[in-house]
Amino acid sequence: MGFWHTGYMEFHEPTGIESVGLQAPPKPPEFPCTECGLVFSSERARRAHRFDGHATKRPILLFRGRECGRTRLLVTSPSTSADWVTSDVESIAVNGRETSPSEAVSFLASVKVGVQTVAISNGPLERTFEFDFCLAEEDDLCLVDQALEKLISSRELSRNAIDTFIMRAGRGVTARRYCEGLATYLYGVFAREAVEDSGRVDASGAPLYEQRYNSAVSLLSTFDRPAAEAICGLVAFHYNQFAVAVRKTNSHRVSDVAARFRSILTGGSFVTTSLADRSHGSFDQALSDSVTEDLLDVGATALDGTQSPVVTQLLPSLGELRPQDQFKVRLIAAEALLAAGDIDGASRHGEALRHSNETGAWYAGFRTRLQEVGR
Repeated sequence: MGFWHTGYMEFHEPTGIESVGLQAPPKPPEFPCTECGLVFSSERARRAHRFDGHATKRPILLFRGRECGRTRLLVTSPSTSADWVTSDVESIAVNGRETSPSEAVSFLASVKVGVQTVAISNGPLERTFEFDFCLAEEDDLCLVDQALEKLISSRELSRNAIDTFIMRAGRGVTARRYCEGLATYLYGVFAREAVEDSGRVDASGAPLYEQRYNSAVSLLSTFDRPAAEAICGLVAFHYNQFAVAVRKTNSHRVSDVAARFRSILTGGSFVTTSLADRSHGSFDQALSDSVTEDLLDVGATALDGTQSPVVTQLLPSLGELRPQDQFKVRLIAAEALLAAGDIDGASRHGEALRHSNETGAWYAGFRTRLQEVGR
Protein backbone atom coordinates (compact mmCIF):
# COMPACT_ATOMS: atom_id res chain seq x y z
CA MET A 1 0.00 0.00 0.00
CA GLY A 2 2.90 2.33 0.69
CA PHE A 3 3.92 2.01 -2.95
CA TRP A 4 0.67 3.51 -4.17
CA HIS A 5 0.80 6.34 -1.73
CA THR A 6 4.41 7.36 -1.78
CA GLY A 7 6.30 6.18 -4.82
CA TYR A 8 3.80 5.84 -7.59
CA MET A 9 4.33 9.25 -9.13
CA GLU A 10 8.10 8.77 -9.09
CA PHE A 11 7.93 5.65 -11.34
CA HIS A 12 4.88 6.67 -13.40
CA GLU A 13 5.58 7.46 -17.01
CA PRO A 14 3.50 10.21 -18.65
CA THR A 15 1.04 9.07 -21.29
CA GLY A 16 -0.14 12.46 -22.57
CA ILE A 17 -3.59 12.18 -21.05
CA GLU A 18 -2.62 14.31 -18.07
CA SER A 19 -2.05 17.33 -20.27
CA VAL A 20 -5.71 17.39 -21.26
CA GLY A 21 -6.96 17.71 -17.65
CA LEU A 22 -10.29 16.75 -16.08
CA GLN A 23 -13.56 18.13 -17.55
CA ALA A 24 -14.82 21.15 -15.61
CA PRO A 25 -18.11 20.68 -13.69
CA PRO A 26 -21.20 22.39 -15.23
CA LYS A 27 -21.71 25.97 -14.19
CA PRO A 28 -24.63 26.34 -11.74
CA PRO A 29 -27.65 28.21 -13.10
CA GLU A 30 -27.87 31.92 -12.37
CA PHE A 31 -30.96 34.02 -11.83
CA PRO A 32 -30.07 37.70 -11.98
CA CYS A 33 -32.44 40.38 -10.66
CA THR A 34 -33.48 42.56 -13.57
CA GLU A 35 -33.69 45.63 -11.35
CA CYS A 36 -30.41 45.60 -9.40
CA GLY A 37 -28.25 42.90 -11.08
CA LEU A 38 -27.79 40.65 -8.05
CA VAL A 39 -27.47 36.99 -9.03
CA PHE A 40 -29.32 34.20 -7.23
CA SER A 41 -29.03 30.43 -7.41
CA SER A 42 -32.77 29.77 -7.79
CA GLU A 43 -35.88 31.42 -9.14
CA ARG A 44 -37.47 31.15 -5.71
CA ALA A 45 -34.61 33.10 -4.15
CA ARG A 46 -34.91 35.77 -6.82
CA ARG A 47 -38.68 36.10 -6.24
CA ALA A 48 -38.12 36.42 -2.51
CA HIS A 49 -35.51 39.10 -3.16
CA ARG A 50 -37.87 41.05 -5.42
CA PHE A 51 -40.64 40.86 -2.86
CA ASP A 52 -38.46 41.89 0.10
CA GLY A 53 -35.77 43.96 -1.57
CA HIS A 54 -37.79 45.99 -4.05
CA ALA A 55 -41.00 47.88 -3.39
CA THR A 56 -43.41 46.24 -5.84
CA LYS A 57 -46.63 48.15 -6.08
CA ARG A 58 -49.89 46.23 -5.77
CA PRO A 59 -51.74 45.98 -9.11
CA ILE A 60 -55.09 47.77 -8.98
CA LEU A 61 -58.28 47.68 -11.03
CA LEU A 62 -60.75 50.51 -10.50
CA PHE A 63 -64.39 50.55 -11.57
CA ARG A 64 -65.99 53.98 -11.57
CA GLY A 65 -63.39 55.31 -9.18
CA ARG A 66 -63.65 52.50 -6.62
CA GLU A 67 -61.07 49.76 -6.19
CA CYS A 68 -62.33 46.28 -7.03
CA GLY A 69 -62.06 43.66 -4.30
CA ARG A 70 -62.41 39.95 -3.78
CA THR A 71 -66.21 39.90 -3.76
CA ARG A 72 -67.90 39.34 -7.10
CA LEU A 73 -69.14 42.70 -8.34
CA LEU A 74 -72.60 43.01 -9.89
CA VAL A 75 -72.71 45.39 -12.88
CA THR A 76 -76.25 46.41 -13.76
CA SER A 77 -75.76 49.59 -15.78
CA PRO A 78 -73.81 50.30 -19.01
CA SER A 79 -70.18 51.32 -18.61
CA THR A 80 -67.54 52.95 -20.80
CA SER A 81 -63.82 52.28 -21.15
CA ALA A 82 -63.20 55.33 -18.96
CA ASP A 83 -65.03 53.60 -16.09
CA TRP A 84 -62.35 50.88 -15.97
CA VAL A 85 -58.86 51.98 -14.90
CA THR A 86 -55.76 49.88 -14.22
CA SER A 87 -52.78 50.93 -12.14
CA ASP A 88 -49.36 49.27 -11.75
CA VAL A 89 -50.43 46.34 -13.94
CA GLU A 90 -47.64 44.42 -15.67
CA SER A 91 -49.92 41.81 -17.27
CA ILE A 92 -53.66 41.27 -17.53
CA ALA A 93 -55.84 38.34 -18.60
CA VAL A 94 -59.58 38.23 -19.23
CA ASN A 95 -61.22 34.82 -18.86
CA GLY A 96 -57.77 33.20 -19.02
CA ARG A 97 -56.66 34.97 -22.19
CA GLU A 98 -53.66 37.33 -22.04
CA THR A 99 -54.41 40.78 -23.42
CA SER A 100 -53.43 44.42 -23.07
CA PRO A 101 -54.98 46.77 -20.50
CA SER A 102 -56.60 48.87 -23.24
CA GLU A 103 -58.18 45.82 -24.88
CA ALA A 104 -59.32 44.50 -21.52
CA VAL A 105 -61.16 47.68 -20.51
CA SER A 106 -62.74 47.95 -23.96
CA PHE A 107 -64.01 44.40 -23.65
CA LEU A 108 -65.41 44.97 -20.15
CA ALA A 109 -67.21 48.09 -21.36
CA SER A 110 -68.88 46.06 -24.11
CA VAL A 111 -70.14 43.15 -21.98
CA LYS A 112 -73.86 43.02 -21.19
CA VAL A 113 -74.44 39.63 -19.56
CA GLY A 114 -72.42 36.87 -17.92
CA VAL A 115 -69.62 36.44 -15.39
CA GLN A 116 -66.20 37.69 -16.49
CA THR A 117 -62.91 36.90 -14.71
CA VAL A 118 -60.02 39.38 -14.78
CA ALA A 119 -56.54 38.50 -13.50
CA ILE A 120 -53.88 41.20 -13.11
CA SER A 121 -50.29 41.01 -11.91
CA ASN A 122 -47.26 43.12 -11.19
CA GLY A 123 -44.16 41.01 -10.66
CA PRO A 124 -44.92 38.47 -7.93
CA LEU A 125 -48.18 40.16 -6.95
CA GLU A 126 -51.31 38.74 -8.54
CA ARG A 127 -55.01 39.51 -8.08
CA THR A 128 -58.18 38.05 -9.58
CA PHE A 129 -61.61 39.68 -9.86
CA GLU A 130 -65.04 38.50 -10.95
CA PHE A 131 -67.75 40.68 -12.49
CA ASP A 132 -71.35 39.58 -12.98
CA PHE A 133 -72.77 41.64 -15.83
CA CYS A 134 -76.55 41.93 -15.87
CA LEU A 135 -77.48 44.99 -17.89
CA ALA A 136 -81.24 45.07 -17.75
CA GLU A 137 -83.28 46.39 -20.64
CA GLU A 138 -86.00 48.93 -19.86
CA ASP A 139 -88.79 46.73 -21.21
CA ASP A 140 -87.74 43.88 -18.94
CA LEU A 141 -87.51 46.19 -15.92
CA CYS A 142 -91.04 47.39 -16.65
CA LEU A 143 -92.25 43.78 -16.77
CA VAL A 144 -90.84 43.20 -13.27
CA ASP A 145 -92.43 46.41 -11.97
CA GLN A 146 -95.78 45.39 -13.42
CA ALA A 147 -95.53 41.99 -11.73
CA LEU A 148 -94.78 43.73 -8.42
CA GLU A 149 -97.77 46.05 -8.83
CA LYS A 150 -100.03 43.02 -9.35
CA LEU A 151 -98.66 41.48 -6.17
CA ILE A 152 -99.33 44.68 -4.24
CA SER A 153 -102.84 45.08 -5.63
CA SER A 154 -103.68 41.53 -4.52
CA ARG A 155 -103.03 42.63 -0.89
CA GLU A 156 -101.67 39.17 -0.12
CA LEU A 157 -98.20 38.18 1.02
CA SER A 158 -97.69 34.45 0.93
CA ARG A 159 -95.31 31.96 -0.60
CA ASN A 160 -97.71 31.40 -3.46
CA ALA A 161 -98.05 35.13 -4.04
CA ILE A 162 -94.26 35.60 -4.15
CA ASP A 163 -93.86 32.57 -6.43
CA THR A 164 -96.48 34.02 -8.76
CA PHE A 165 -94.60 37.32 -8.80
CA ILE A 166 -91.37 35.52 -9.71
CA MET A 167 -93.10 33.62 -12.50
CA ARG A 168 -94.61 36.79 -13.98
CA ALA A 169 -91.40 38.77 -13.63
CA GLY A 170 -89.36 35.94 -15.14
CA ARG A 171 -90.37 37.07 -18.61
CA GLY A 172 -88.00 40.02 -18.15
CA VAL A 173 -84.90 37.91 -18.73
CA THR A 174 -82.30 40.69 -18.56
CA ALA A 175 -83.84 42.04 -15.33
CA ARG A 176 -83.33 38.82 -13.41
CA ARG A 177 -81.18 40.48 -10.73
CA TYR A 178 -83.79 43.16 -10.16
CA CYS A 179 -86.45 40.47 -9.82
CA GLU A 180 -84.21 38.47 -7.47
CA GLY A 181 -83.66 41.51 -5.23
CA LEU A 182 -87.38 42.23 -4.95
CA ALA A 183 -88.24 38.59 -4.27
CA THR A 184 -85.52 38.31 -1.62
CA TYR A 185 -86.90 41.36 0.20
CA LEU A 186 -90.46 40.03 -0.01
CA TYR A 187 -89.32 36.75 1.54
CA GLY A 188 -87.67 38.81 4.29
CA VAL A 189 -90.93 40.63 5.03
CA PHE A 190 -92.72 37.29 4.94
CA ALA A 191 -90.30 35.95 7.58
CA ARG A 192 -90.52 39.03 9.82
CA GLU A 193 -94.30 39.01 9.82
CA ALA A 194 -94.05 35.64 11.62
CA VAL A 195 -95.83 33.81 8.82
CA GLU A 196 -92.92 31.41 9.10
CA ASP A 197 -90.70 30.79 12.13
CA SER A 198 -89.60 34.33 12.99
CA GLY A 199 -87.05 33.00 15.46
CA ARG A 200 -84.86 31.42 12.80
CA VAL A 201 -81.33 32.78 12.61
CA ASP A 202 -78.43 32.46 10.20
CA ALA A 203 -74.89 31.24 10.97
CA SER A 204 -73.96 34.58 12.56
CA GLY A 205 -76.96 34.51 14.89
CA ALA A 206 -78.78 37.33 13.06
CA PRO A 207 -82.50 36.90 12.29
CA LEU A 208 -83.18 35.23 8.98
CA TYR A 209 -85.24 38.15 7.72
CA GLU A 210 -82.28 40.52 8.21
CA GLN A 211 -80.11 38.25 6.10
CA ARG A 212 -82.70 38.55 3.34
CA TYR A 213 -82.99 42.31 3.79
CA ASN A 214 -79.21 42.64 3.44
CA SER A 215 -79.10 40.45 0.34
CA ALA A 216 -81.94 42.43 -1.22
CA VAL A 217 -80.15 45.74 -0.70
CA SER A 218 -76.92 44.41 -2.21
CA LEU A 219 -78.89 43.47 -5.33
CA LEU A 220 -81.17 46.50 -5.55
CA SER A 221 -78.79 49.33 -4.62
CA THR A 222 -77.56 49.60 -8.21
CA PHE A 223 -81.04 49.95 -9.74
CA ASP A 224 -82.57 53.38 -10.18
CA ARG A 225 -86.18 52.22 -9.80
CA PRO A 226 -88.83 53.50 -7.36
CA ALA A 227 -89.35 50.08 -5.78
CA ALA A 228 -85.61 49.52 -5.33
CA GLU A 229 -85.19 53.00 -3.81
CA ALA A 230 -88.08 52.41 -1.40
CA ILE A 231 -86.70 49.07 -0.22
CA CYS A 232 -83.18 50.41 0.28
CA GLY A 233 -84.61 53.35 2.24
CA LEU A 234 -86.76 51.10 4.42
CA VAL A 235 -83.85 48.77 5.22
CA ALA A 236 -81.57 51.74 6.00
CA PHE A 237 -84.24 53.07 8.38
CA HIS A 238 -84.47 49.59 9.93
CA TYR A 239 -80.76 49.75 10.80
CA ASN A 240 -80.92 53.41 11.94
CA GLN A 241 -78.80 54.45 8.97
CA PHE A 242 -80.67 57.74 8.77
CA ALA A 243 -78.21 59.52 6.47
CA VAL A 244 -78.67 56.76 3.89
CA ALA A 245 -82.46 56.73 4.28
CA VAL A 246 -82.61 60.50 3.72
CA ARG A 247 -81.16 60.09 0.24
CA LYS A 248 -83.97 57.75 -0.83
CA THR A 249 -86.13 60.66 -1.96
CA ASN A 250 -88.54 58.51 -3.98
CA SER A 251 -90.07 57.66 -0.61
CA HIS A 252 -90.65 61.08 0.94
CA ARG A 253 -92.12 59.85 4.21
CA VAL A 254 -89.12 57.62 4.94
CA SER A 255 -86.79 60.41 3.88
CA ASP A 256 -88.52 63.05 6.02
CA VAL A 257 -88.74 60.88 9.14
CA ALA A 258 -85.09 59.86 8.75
CA ALA A 259 -84.13 63.53 8.34
CA ARG A 260 -85.89 64.34 11.61
CA PHE A 261 -83.99 61.58 13.44
CA ARG A 262 -80.71 62.81 11.96
CA SER A 263 -81.40 66.41 13.02
CA ILE A 264 -82.34 65.33 16.55
CA LEU A 265 -79.17 63.26 16.96
CA THR A 266 -76.89 66.03 15.70
CA GLY A 267 -78.35 68.43 18.26
CA GLY A 268 -79.82 70.71 15.61
CA SER A 269 -83.32 72.08 15.16
CA PHE A 270 -85.97 69.68 13.88
CA VAL A 271 -89.54 69.74 12.65
CA THR A 272 -91.97 69.49 15.57
CA THR A 273 -95.20 69.32 13.59
CA SER A 274 -96.57 65.97 12.48
CA LEU A 275 -95.02 64.38 9.40
CA ALA A 276 -97.84 61.89 8.99
CA ASP A 277 -99.41 63.79 6.12
CA ARG A 278 -96.21 63.93 4.06
CA SER A 279 -96.52 62.51 0.58
CA HIS A 280 -94.85 59.20 -0.02
CA GLY A 281 -93.94 57.01 -2.95
CA SER A 282 -96.39 54.40 -4.15
CA PHE A 283 -94.14 51.61 -2.85
CA ASP A 284 -93.51 53.07 0.61
CA GLN A 285 -96.41 51.74 2.67
CA ALA A 286 -96.98 48.85 0.31
CA LEU A 287 -93.52 47.36 0.90
CA SER A 288 -92.81 48.10 4.57
CA ASP A 289 -93.30 45.36 7.15
CA SER A 290 -95.72 46.01 10.01
CA VAL A 291 -93.01 46.75 12.59
CA THR A 292 -91.29 49.27 10.34
CA GLU A 293 -94.67 50.83 9.56
CA ASP A 294 -95.36 51.35 13.28
CA LEU A 295 -91.91 52.87 13.77
CA LEU A 296 -92.42 55.24 10.86
CA ASP A 297 -95.68 56.36 12.47
CA VAL A 298 -93.81 56.96 15.72
CA GLY A 299 -91.07 58.89 13.95
CA ALA A 300 -93.65 61.04 12.16
CA THR A 301 -95.64 61.95 15.27
CA ALA A 302 -96.01 65.56 16.41
CA LEU A 303 -93.38 66.79 18.88
CA ASP A 304 -95.10 70.08 19.68
CA GLY A 305 -96.68 69.13 23.01
CA THR A 306 -99.65 67.25 21.61
CA GLN A 307 -100.06 63.99 23.48
CA SER A 308 -99.46 61.40 20.81
CA PRO A 309 -101.40 58.14 21.11
CA VAL A 310 -98.96 56.54 18.65
CA VAL A 311 -96.11 56.80 21.15
CA THR A 312 -98.10 55.86 24.25
CA GLN A 313 -99.53 52.78 22.56
CA LEU A 314 -96.10 51.44 21.62
CA LEU A 315 -94.33 52.14 24.94
CA PRO A 316 -95.86 49.17 26.86
CA SER A 317 -94.40 46.74 24.30
CA LEU A 318 -91.01 48.47 24.20
CA GLY A 319 -89.19 45.45 25.65
CA GLU A 320 -90.35 43.26 22.78
CA LEU A 321 -88.58 45.41 20.19
CA ARG A 322 -85.03 44.91 18.97
CA PRO A 323 -82.51 47.39 20.50
CA GLN A 324 -82.29 49.52 17.35
CA ASP A 325 -86.07 49.92 17.32
CA GLN A 326 -86.17 50.69 21.05
CA PHE A 327 -83.65 53.43 20.28
CA LYS A 328 -86.02 55.11 17.81
CA VAL A 329 -89.03 54.86 20.11
CA ARG A 330 -87.19 56.18 23.17
CA LEU A 331 -85.73 59.12 21.25
CA ILE A 332 -89.15 60.23 19.99
CA ALA A 333 -90.77 59.50 23.37
CA ALA A 334 -88.22 61.64 25.20
CA GLU A 335 -88.88 64.60 22.91
CA ALA A 336 -92.66 64.12 22.83
CA LEU A 337 -92.94 63.81 26.61
CA LEU A 338 -90.65 66.78 27.18
CA ALA A 339 -92.77 68.92 24.87
CA ALA A 340 -95.88 67.79 26.78
CA GLY A 341 -94.30 68.73 30.12
CA ASP A 342 -93.84 65.17 31.42
CA ILE A 343 -90.39 65.69 32.91
CA ASP A 344 -90.19 62.32 34.65
CA GLY A 345 -91.19 60.36 31.55
CA ALA A 346 -88.89 62.36 29.29
CA SER A 347 -85.99 61.98 31.72
CA ARG A 348 -86.53 58.23 32.00
CA HIS A 349 -86.23 57.68 28.26
CA GLY A 350 -83.43 60.21 27.91
CA GLU A 351 -81.34 58.50 30.56
CA ALA A 352 -81.80 55.16 28.79
CA LEU A 353 -80.12 56.71 25.73
CA ARG A 354 -77.48 58.69 27.57
CA HIS A 355 -74.54 56.34 27.04
CA SER A 356 -75.16 55.55 23.38
CA ASN A 357 -72.39 56.54 20.97
CA GLU A 358 -74.89 58.30 18.70
CA THR A 359 -76.64 60.46 21.31
CA GLY A 360 -73.85 62.60 22.75
CA ALA A 361 -74.75 65.81 20.91
CA TRP A 362 -78.48 65.29 21.43
CA TYR A 363 -78.31 64.47 25.14
CA ALA A 364 -76.31 67.58 26.00
CA GLY A 365 -79.01 69.85 24.58
CA PHE A 366 -81.83 67.63 25.83
CA ARG A 367 -80.54 67.80 29.40
CA THR A 368 -80.41 71.59 29.25
CA ARG A 369 -83.97 71.82 27.90
CA LEU A 370 -85.14 69.36 30.55
CA GLN A 371 -83.73 71.55 33.30
CA GLU A 372 -85.34 74.65 31.83
CA VAL A 373 -88.78 73.04 31.77
CA GLY A 374 -88.32 71.85 35.37
CA ARG A 375 -87.70 75.31 36.79
